[in-house]
Amino acid sequence: MDIKIFKTFVAVADNKHFGRAAEQLYITQAAVSARIKQLEEFYTSPLFIREKNNLTLTPAGESLLPFAHLVIEQVEQSKVVVNLASQQKVNFNMAATPNVWDAFLSRRVSDIDDLFDGMVVGTEISVREAIQRKLDDKSLNLAFLTDPIKDSDFINTLIGYFDISLVGSHQTFSESSERYIYVDWGITFAKEHATTHKVFPAHRTSTASIALELILTNGGFAYLPTELVADHIESGSIFNIESSLQLKRPIYLTQRKSTPHSDLTCKLTELLSTSQ
Repeated sequence: MDIKIFKTFVAVADNKHFGRAAEQLYITQAAVSARIKQLEEFYTSPLFIREKNNLTLTPAGESLLPFAHLVIEQVEQSKVVVNLASQQKVNFNMAATPNVWDAFLSRRVSDIDDLFDGMVVGTEISVREAIQRKLDDKSLNLAFLTDPIKDSDFINTLIGYFDISLVGSHQTFSESSERYIYVDWGITFAKEHATTHKVFPAHRTSTASIALELILTNGGFAYLPTELVADHIESGSIFNIESSLQLKRPIYLTQRKSTPHSDLTCKLTELLSTSQ
């Protein structure tokens, strides 16, 4: 039912006159009569008592009047809400494990924000398990990981690599060191690390920046992103140490196959691939 019909019914009820209602609504009196007739046919009941120089509501009309006001009010409110919603920006949420954030994304977040101009970009740091759950429930659009999610529902796109280095507060590293900090660089790294080193860590973390702070404050050793420690190595506050462990880690952009905004994801992949 067109809301104009309810507005016409209310106007006639208020003015108690078809002609004055027509003037109020800027339509013809014939249009007013046609709309009231349509409403009466819909409810299969007369809504007005038409007497000479007197127009009053029938009991059915009296019953309908508060509902007519409610319909008009709710439709007007819905127009306001829909208009506001149409002006809101689309959300695009992504996450990374702490190691990927420290090693790669933190210095590229401004470029990512520029790419998604006109959208609300959400970024978060979380552990791999929590990220996979959020990808599953679609509260995340995509994620950046060092190990792909091996599930047929997911797409893992290799977008590049980052380098890590064994660094420390001294120029030489010993397996007996009591200040070794183990940074979690993913499943593959854990396997390689177990084969290469027999050192027992004094501290474990998934965040490279925490390990760096510990080394700078208390001394110690850890595998840290080359970009993160470059200035500290140049200043001589920490030292780069040779290691036989593989020092290049992959970065995967992971998303569900059904994730929307595939065009934006392709642009993001291109951006990050060329910013190596």
